[in-house]
Amino acid sequence: MSRERAKGRRSRRPEWATVEWWRRPAGPVYLASLVLSLGKGAWFTCWALFFLHSVGLSTAEFAFGITAAGVVGMIVGGPLGYLADRVGVRETLVALGTVQGLAILSFTWAHEFWAAVAVTCVMITADRATPGIRIALLSGLTTGEERIKSISTNRAMTQGGIVVGALAGAYVLSLDNAAGYLGLIVIYGGTTVGCSVLLLRVPRVASLNDRKVRRRVMVLRDRPFLLITLFNGFLALSWGMLDSGVPLWITHHTDAPLWVMGVLMGANAVVIVLFQNRVSRAAETVPGAARLGLWSGVVLAASCAIFAATYRGSGAWVFVLLGLGAAVHVVGELFFVSSGFGLSVTLTPNDAHGEYQGMFATGQATALTFAPGIMTVLLVEWGVAGWFALAAVYLVGGIGTLGASRWAMRRPQERAAEAPIVPSSAGEGQRGPV
Repeated sequence: MSRERAKGRRSRRPEWATVEWWRRPAGPVYLASLVLSLGKGAWFTCWALFFLHSVGLSTAEFAFGITAAGVVGMIVGGPLGYLADRVGVRETLVALGTVQGLAILSFTWAHEFWAAVAVTCVMITADRATPGIRIALLSGLTTGEERIKSISTNRAMTQGGIVVGALAGAYVLSLDNAAGYLGLIVIYGGTTVGCSVLLLRVPRVASLNDRKVRRRVMVLRDRPFLLITLFNGFLALSWGMLDSGVPLWITHHTDAPLWVMGVLMGANAVVIVLFQNRVSRAAETVPGAARLGLWSGVVLAASCAIFAATYRGSGAWVFVLLGLGAAVHVVGELFFVSSGFGLSVTLTPNDAHGEYQGMFATGQATALTFAPGIMTVLLVEWGVAGWFALAAVYLVGGIGTLGASRWAMRRPQERAAEAPIVPSSAGEGQRGPV
């Protein structure tokens, strides 16, 4: 009886707590994502003050630099995805990580304005392109339902790492000196390069060159997918809404202290880590992912209405409404992210994951680039009316996602069905059954 109870306890252990789980082909990808997100959370918590206090840039120069970097990253993402399909998604991801790490390390000497802008452009371009290429790699390493599960698992790990890293970044902020920033740059840059080397342990996924395939760009002719990318970009404004919109709103239109944002952001991250995998199960088919996209727009619009109700609010009531708005928002975010995973992976031809993910990431990168400016105009200048305008954008995104997905399902199947790429024990990509 005691042996049976012990066996039952072992069977209840979560998968990630077993050695076998980390030894799977995707294991090094999870580990690299976790480590990189720790550094990313720390760096992006304090990089603004690094540029303003240590480098000596003005606020306008910093804003110009990050905007220019975001635009460059937005433009280059698609071509990098096509290149990944051509030469190999693992190799492209390793190269991007190495370039990003070297760019981060370059901040130790790039203290002139244009040098800092150039290095930032390189770093942000690699940072924005990496998630899409990583999804393409996970798609090549897995098949069927395991694909969405592995992608959502990676998202949960990344989010958890960012939160822990942000705590380390807060400590560096409290120091606010050159030594603290320098130490963070060296650690973050070094681990980024190291994680790139770690990815060489991942089995190789066969590229178009390996299979002697010559073809033109496919995604630009896939109009339903391009529309889904557009509408998903509308929903991606939800990231900017919480990161910059809500803090601006609290500062300008409520009497709540700004520290409440730390609580809201922390709770958001915990919910994503706990529930991203579960919600993503509903996105394993195109109809399921499309419905999640619709509901994400509805739920995000509802969160806007709740936040609008905090106008000029004070006391305990404003805390309750802010907490309720954040709770509804994170549900919409879970739906939106899971919908994007399901649609972008399921509607992609098996030999074009890099190209399609690169294009899909462009929609999200566009939202991230322009979200601060959009949130400033809508929520600071327009006030309550801005919340309802943003709610309308989310509704358009949700309804548009459902409509474009149905178009994609009705579209004649012009592509020949191909078996997915399955890694062999020798580390080379092979064709295998679904």
